[in-house]
Amino acid sequence: MTAGNKQLKTRSKAPQSVLPNAVTLALGERLRFFREESGMTQVELAFDAEVERSRISKIERGHVNPSLLTLATLCYCLKITLPKLFDGVDETLAPTWDGGKPRRTNQAVLGVPAERATRRR
Repeated sequence: MTAGNKQLKTRSKAPQSVLPNAVTLALGERLRFFREESGMTQVELAFDAEVERSRISKIERGHVNPSLLTLATLCYCLKITLPKLFDGVDETLAPTWDGGKPRRTNQAVLGVPAERATRRR
């Protein structure tokens, strides 16, 4: 499609999200458990931790991958430690070269690392 001499581009469909996954779901469940155990609402926790309330909801549902610093702040507000938050979260994610799904939509996939390709598993 053209308008004068300019080429108009149509928007392509956004890539499908890679979240939630087993790790973000497990972490979200733990965060919700400790928030509810403390008697805090999402609004109260968000206010104390200086994040948007919708962010707390998204973390608890596994729809975002929060930074370590955000998690540390949430733990401080909940009066727990990072190890306590992660206790029981035993999920892992395989790299793409070993059959795992990409962790984000724009992730570069390079193939099997050279040192892995020559080793036996």
